[in-house]
Amino acid sequence: QGTRDHPPAQAALRERLLAAVVSCFKRHGAAAIDTPALELRETLMGKYGEEKKLIYELQDQGGELLALRYDL
Repeated sequence: QGTRDHPPAQAALRERLLAAVVSCFKRHGAAAIDTPALELRETLMGKYGEEKKLIYELQDQGGELLALRYDL
């Protein structure tokens, strides 16, 4: 459970692979977007409706209800 750290050699390999994929996508006209992985819970519930069971909910230290976007 949780997340894992990647040692420097593995991180460098991942970075090179990602750069190759991004380069290929750009060559074929793809455009990048940058969206947050976390959003306010109420915002996501309005976006996904019936798919709400796929949203992982959590609460920040201030008590704000947040959710992880499952599609990212």
